[in-house]
Amino acid sequence: MVLSKALCFRMKDAAMKAIYVQNNQLLAGRIQAGKLIDGEVISVVPNRSLDATRSPVILGIEGGSQCLSVGIAEQPILQIEPKNIMDVYRSKEESKNFTFYMWNTGLTYRLESAISPGWFLCSIFEENQPITLTNHPGNSESVITDFYLQQCD
Repeated sequence: MVLSKALCFRMKDAAMKAIYVQNNQLLAGRIQAGKLIDGEVISVVPNRSLDATRSPVILGIEGGSQCLSVGIAEQPILQIEPKNIMDVYRSKEESKNFTFYMWNTGLTYRLESAISPGWFLCSIFEENQPITLTNHPGNSESVITDFYLQQCD
């Protein structure tokens, strides 16, 4: 099956903080400027060039006009790139830097970088702080690696 458009989700961390974009950065929080945060609409498509049994997905924001990617510095870093999600989806390239493996943990998911195995999307308990990557997904005292995905209406 080939998708004609991306699936649409809203995402919250396990502490129920909504994931949203501000100043080209992905953040997690409940209230911003005195208003309740709905959260960013997250576009999701599978990466068809990787092993489907591992649930590889590409995540987009801003209506799919930008994608989350993992860049490599001293350690992996989460980035937002001006790349259309459907262009990445249709590409024959592996696009591992744009891909996350979705691990179902029951009601939530963990999102592991395909290009940097062992590194997971995470938030911290403090409000309105950046979504980053951690290689300590089991350290529930300092980071939140479980996320709820709710399909858009």
